Amino acid sequence: MSTSRLFEDQLAAWRLYLQTPWARIRYATVAEVLRRHVDEVAAARTVGDRVRVLDVGGGDGRDALPLARAGCDVTIVDPAGSWLAEAERRAAEAGVAIRTVQGGLDDLPAGEWDLVLCHFVLRYRPPGSPDVAVLADRVRPGGLLSVVDINPAGRVLRALVSSGPGAALTELHAERAEVQVFGTDARKVEADDVRTEAEARGLRLVGRYGHRIANDLVTDDDAKHDPDFFADLLTLELELCDREPYRRLGAAWQLVLTR
Repeated sequence: MSTSRLFEDQLAAWRLYLQTPWARIRYATVAEVLRRHVDEVAAARTVGDRVRVLDVGGGDGRDALPLARAGCDVTIVDPAGSWLAEAERRAAEAGVAIRTVQGGLDDLPAGEWDLVLCHFVLRYRPPGSPDVAVLADRVRPGGLLSVVDINPAGRVLRALVSSGPGAALTELHAERAEVQVFGTDARKVEADDVRTEAEARGLRLVGRYGHRIANDLVTDDDAKHDPDFFADLLTLELELCDREPYRRLGAAWQLVLTR
């Protein structure tokens, strides 16, 4: 099944996922990380210049629309037309303008951006693809690249606390990772490999973060629906996301690199 067809058929499942506490934690943490770095980029820009954002595989705009609301000039690229339509609908409801381009990593528009996002995309691409180099080449001098993907180590810990050592061993040795939301699987992508490829293309690491660190070690999912419990959990996630060793233990990793 092509990537575009996989996602075209999964908007309903995605909307259900977005209602979960762990999805809210994921988006809140990524938004906080991006806010910190975009504020730095904006401060270095000429007064009146908007920060230009390219969101590769941005889908329905969950990561990019908060940046558009903050005044950034946002372009979303995604192979699934229905998801781009959802992004446009949500942008209209928010009263912000965005641009959308139907395509993938092989179809990126020419030019350079202040911030390039590539979140949970690389795992669906063939191994050996020059994707990180392609992304890096879209980052202007002084700009940023943000890459997020599933953390193989975090998946092992989650399997251990939820299902025991046998499940953890199975996860440890599995060549691919299950993607429950979309009923498929994907290749495992290591943060250190992405960093090495980005540095070879002239980028430098300025931040490494972990997401869903505490959440995935708490097996009582019902408790996460309690507002007070959730508030404490989110506060803890934000405290841990950039601290060693916790940032290496989450369900996902995020690298922020600059040119």
